[in-house]
Amino acid sequence: MSLHAIVFAGPSLGGSVMALPDGVELRGPARRGDMLRAAIERPAAIGLIDGLFETTPSVWHKEIIQVMAEGIAVYGAASLGALRAAELAPFGMVGIGAIAQAYRTGQIERDDAVMVSHAPAELGHRAMTLALVDAEHAIAQAEMAAGDRALLLRLARRMNFRDRSWALIGDAFRQATGRDLPPIDQGLSLKRKDAELLLWTIAGPVAVPHVAPPPQSFFLRSLRAEISAA
Repeated sequence: MSLHAIVFAGPSLGGSVMALPDGVELRGPARRGDMLRAAIERPAAIGLIDGLFETTPSVWHKEIIQVMAEGIAVYGAASLGALRAAELAPFGMVGIGAIAQAYRTGQIERDDAVMVSHAPAELGHRAMTLALVDAEHAIAQAEMAAGDRALLLRLARRMNFRDRSWALIGDAFRQATGRDLPPIDQGLSLKRKDAELLLWTIAGPVAVPHVAPPPQSFFLRSLRAEISAA
């Protein structure tokens, strides 16, 4: 089957996918320039779930707008994709799932709420820490006293995304209360749910965006020239 969509993902999918929809190709987390490179292959749509950051330049907003201006639909979910979709909704980027909706409505304001540390490509980009959105989701779904819920949310929100884990949250809760964690389904992942929803949504019919190209700044022109020369 011909290539219908390219999706950039990694830790939000738990490092693996049981089965991909026909015509959808999965690639690792996106870095600056990856979406423009993917656009050269002329898929009907590109999905952004996970992206690299900190030590690697992230996907630019203008890069995404340029892709849409070339007639390629762009979807975002779960992680960096959800954040970019909320920021670029006025330009036509489509947010998929609860996290993208929460960013767009302002229910989630912290950029780091979706961030995790993850393993390298050789180990499937598997998440090594716990995203705040997943911690909050699991805590909200669990049955416990209101005071315990409020305490757990405070503890999770205070932790840096590079360190957050259920073990660390449990240690902090035990230190504060002298008790073990209440029963929590630690396998729940809102990020994974939204990421999988994007995969199946993008496999269906997509609307061709009608977006004006972004201003061709020196940096965008340089990036496009770099990609063309590769």
